[in-house]
Amino acid sequence: MKQWSPDQLIKGLQEFVPEIDLKKYDDGSIWVGAEDACFFKEVPAFNHNLEYGEMLVSEATHIIIPNDIGMKVKELYIYGIHGEIYSWLEARGWYPQWQDPGTLFLWKCDEYSDETIVENLEEFQDYHDFRENDGIEAEVLKRLNKKMQEDKLR
Repeated sequence: MKQWSPDQLIKGLQEFVPEIDLKKYDDGSIWVGAEDACFFKEVPAFNHNLEYGEMLVSEATHIIIPNDIGMKVKELYIYGIHGEIYSWLEARGWYPQWQDPGTLFLWKCDEYSDETIVENLEEFQDYHDFRENDGIEAEVLKRLNKKMQEDKLR
């Protein structure tokens, strides 16, 4: 597939992920507001810190997705981005780069981007390997899901 222009990418992403917040910059990058709750297939589209990562997808989404049975939420993500969105960007010649946990930029792939992508993935993995995670978020979400299911039965 031919590399998409910033305008094409913005239009396509808004169709693919309707809640997404985007802004084009003069340097050709696209800012993604990843701090706000933007959902894709019932999970956050962007999840830098991989919240609820140890929870099963079926517990987090209230629905059973055949391909995701037994899968943990964190396994849905590549570099903190829903895998389907990440692959969609790649297919159009773009790659993501986190500025911080709430700010994501999209860049056109060029002759240097493979090196940058590898560095980004390594840094992201290091961040998660050394980040303390108390696991409380998964317990909170489980309890909220249980309460929602009980409320539905009433």
